[in-house]
Amino acid sequence: MDLCLNQVFYTQVGTTVPQTMKVLPSVKKGHQKVAIGDSTGVVTIFEMKKGDTHNVFKGLPGPGITRLELGGSDAGSRDKVFVSSEAMIRGFSRKGKQFLSFDTTLTESVHGMCVEGSNLFVCGSYVYNHYVDCRDTNYYLSSDKINDILCLPPKPDLPLCPVLACQDNTLRALKDSELLYELEVAGPPMCIALNKSDGGEDGQEVLYGTQNGKMGLVKLTPTEPNYRWDMLNERKYGGISCISTWDITGDGVADIIVGRDDGVVEVYGFEDSDEPRLQFTHSLNESVTSVCGGVVGSSEHDEVIVATYSGCVLGLTKEQVAKQTLSQEVQTKLASLKEEVSSLEGKVHEAKERYQETVFSARETTQTLSALPQFPINDKFTLNQDEAWYTLAIEIQAPIETVMLQSDVPLDLQEVDTSSAVVSYTPPDTDNDNYLLATFRCHDTNRLEVKVRSIEGQYGTLHAYIVPLMEPKSCRVRQYQIKPLSLHQRTHSFDSTRPCNVLKLTGPFSLGEVHSWIRIILPNIPDQPANVPDQSTSDSTNTLHFKSTFIDTELEVVYRRGEAVFRSDNISTISVLKEVLSKETSSRKVLVKITHELDEDSISHVLGIIYPRLESQLMLAKNVQLIEALQEVKIHEEDTSFLSPQCQYILDNAQQMTKDLKQQPSLIERLYALITDLFMDHASFKGQNVKNKVPELLELLDNCDLESLLEFFHSSK
Repeated sequence: MDLCLNQVFYTQVGTTVPQTMKVLPSVKKGHQKVAIGDSTGVVTIFEMKKGDTHNVFKGLPGPGITRLELGGSDAGSRDKVFVSSEAMIRGFSRKGKQFLSFDTTLTESVHGMCVEGSNLFVCGSYVYNHYVDCRDTNYYLSSDKINDILCLPPKPDLPLCPVLACQDNTLRALKDSELLYELEVAGPPMCIALNKSDGGEDGQEVLYGTQNGKMGLVKLTPTEPNYRWDMLNERKYGGISCISTWDITGDGVADIIVGRDDGVVEVYGFEDSDEPRLQFTHSLNESVTSVCGGVVGSSEHDEVIVATYSGCVLGLTKEQVAKQTLSQEVQTKLASLKEEVSSLEGKVHEAKERYQETVFSARETTQTLSALPQFPINDKFTLNQDEAWYTLAIEIQAPIETVMLQSDVPLDLQEVDTSSAVVSYTPPDTDNDNYLLATFRCHDTNRLEVKVRSIEGQYGTLHAYIVPLMEPKSCRVRQYQIKPLSLHQRTHSFDSTRPCNVLKLTGPFSLGEVHSWIRIILPNIPDQPANVPDQSTSDSTNTLHFKSTFIDTELEVVYRRGEAVFRSDNISTISVLKEVLSKETSSRKVLVKITHELDEDSISHVLGIIYPRLESQLMLAKNVQLIEALQEVKIHEEDTSFLSPQCQYILDNAQQMTKDLKQQPSLIERLYALITDLFMDHASFKGQNVKNKVPELLELLDNCDLESLLEFFHSSK
């Protein structure tokens, strides 16, 4: 990393959501203005003058700003500010004069927007609309949630091509009101941007950032998409919430600026290569909502402008921030301000004491004078497909005092390395369905991140009780559903060559009913089925594909009115589906017929997937047990050449082995449970009771011999 940037503070606004800040183009060479909208509905345009922040315009409060974009007659004159709030679009000049107020009349709130000349593209959660001069022109209903939108630069000989980033790992290119084509990417794309701000040489290159922290570049031609490059999240950072381009390094090539939801800001440059290389990393203590490049603080230095969730606007500049000697006049003013702050703190303390006395006296007279403060929460519960963990991130504007997690199903928790919270566990009370009770005591932070791993087949609710550090004491509760097949991730392919077990459900149920049952079982299912019958079709078939992030088995779901077929290479997946579907249909008093077909070859197939991982983990645990003894030998013996190569290897890699084992707590027990469930589920479908054989199976697992394991399964048929 060759780039060095220094952090400077510019201004503070209300809480912000992703992509609500832009840097306006400069009229002349010099400082650029910054436009930002916050959750209080205030639009602020500011610039820097002589080192101070000067507000050019500050609007009035109203509904929260959900998106801010720039527009104009062409790319070089994008000096008009457009903001969305609820279903309303407003336009402002660079000086803050409002020239547009347009009600889209959408039933959903607008959270995605793009402006191209007189064309306005907006989207809600599932609906896309195209307006020309504020007249509704095109419409598209997405089969999954829309996370972001952009439009490729217009060309005289080609129609406009809007691009939707959707939750089901796809980028969808549109032509008028029709789907042109779709492209699968490495994860749910949360943000997209034109490469080099104009789409590159052909105006067809699009950058994307995913929920699992990956980034890539694709070229969207009028006929087909092409992959250029993609980049893995090797450092295990958070998801990408915003992405932009600007030449920060000064080499004449636009660099990529990335903002992540765990507070990391990155700059990637191109050094005689077609693929980016990391040039700079900076970490903040709250999530990043917007990043832009520009010339704001100094007319001689390019910088990265960053907006955070709490509304803090920062600059990362190449200019050296030197400590200046304060004059006597400034020192006097500073001392006066400190005295004033100290006086105000004393008045606040006295007011708190009077408030407490009033509250206690009101309780004695059964009167209620206390009003609980309302505070917004920015929380996410997302599946990391690379590690098969759920990441629970909780963020508020005020400092967090305590977060308590309670679950009615067994869960494994793991703190992230950057967390400073102190955690304490209460023994589970399984008789009252209280399997987890953990309390996190935070210090000087407004963000908490925890990793959670569930057990497939056991489903329920995870509750988070959030207590901020403010008076009067209050608590807000968030609920997160743990689904029966919670570790399955949406994909767009299914390997039909694998041995498949089939579960078939038939009965007098509607398409909406079977879709609701599937939503109960599997994550990332849209609210409505993608294909709905209309007047021209009596039935419409929907197909969904999933892959287990834990053991890489697959699942295909094909359903329509009156019929649903589930195919998987894992018998345990079929067993979970059968159990939950039977329970749901019985509770709704729907008479259905459930049949199944098992492929015996799927057992050896799944064991072949699990065994190498189990063998590796058992070896790792065995080596970690030897570390302490070997290190003691090393202390007492100057020459350790008599040790075997394996022991020498353990000594050389002791730190990494300990870290790897710590990152996967209870993994061996989980793999044991998977194989045990596979054995018992297979026997259950055959109508056999094999609980008495489980101890023998566990003994075989301790020896970790695949041939003996396969022989045991086959002998128990």
